[in-house]
Amino acid sequence: MGSVKQFETAERKRKEKLGREHKLINDTDHKLCSKHHIHFPDEDIWFPATGEFFYVNSKNKTDGLSPWCKRCSVVRANINTLENYDRHLKSYDKYTKGPKHKAYRKKNHATQVEKGQIKNWLQANPDKLKMYTENHREHDIEESEWQANLNFFDNACAYCGLPAEEHLATRKGKEIIMSLHMEHVDDEGYNDVRNCVPACGSCNSGKCRKTIDEFMETGFIDGFTEERYDKIIQWTTEEYKKYITDKPPYRIRRRKNENNSKYHHELWSVDEMRNMVEILATEIKKKDLDIHIERLFPNT
Repeated sequence: MGSVKQFETAERKRKEKLGREHKLINDTDHKLCSKHHIHFPDEDIWFPATGEFFYVNSKNKTDGLSPWCKRCSVVRANINTLENYDRHLKSYDKYTKGPKHKAYRKKNHATQVEKGQIKNWLQANPDKLKMYTENHREHDIEESEWQANLNFFDNACAYCGLPAEEHLATRKGKEIIMSLHMEHVDDEGYNDVRNCVPACGSCNSGKCRKTIDEFMETGFIDGFTEERYDKIIQWTTEEYKKYITDKPPYRIRRRKNENNSKYHHELWSVDEMRNMVEILATEIKKKDLDIHIERLFPNT
């Protein structure tokens, strides 16, 4: 008898909650987002009660959906991360270094290759790939400048100190030594050696578009110490001056043709940051660009 009453009470409360949180709008069931008035006070708080607007929540026995819309869920997740940043970093670090995450990445990559998902995406999005290639900043650094840069940082990552010979990667089941990346210290700064330091793959990806101060404050890299920070500043403010070379007011870039079987050469103008700005001429052979250079840059 008691269990029947408990069931009836629970069912009554469920229906009352449904009545408060759901209503028909244009003959469509809509659900109330309980946090929308806080995060987005100028917007309507009612959304269609579907998986398009709400995450599924199996613990919610009322309607099986989260009490917050997807946008509010993302906002609250970001707030929770910031309020518990140290705990978040430890949890993230533990997960990414754990066997479960490594197994997932390996399996997921194998699945993508097997199904041809990566290849299909590249073939289906040539415009996006071309846009990325065009906008990607290429360093304007001579071999002698890069070698001086490597020597200054002891042939190791400027951020974590990982030596080049320990920068390993697995290719076709074999471990190979990967080259250190040329990394922009200031993502919006110069595109030559004065704004470049060697970085391992992890630091290069982790820093991304962050400033050097923002990257240090994240604490993602244990080896990024004040000493290494000061050494990077020393290179980018003074030390590079010993090795930087004079460069012409243009750049020549070797690129593949559309059929990817042959190459051509392009003459580009550059801005004060040594970024390529505008293509000025195109020739099959590099030496054929000399006539354009003499005409456009007679004093070089």
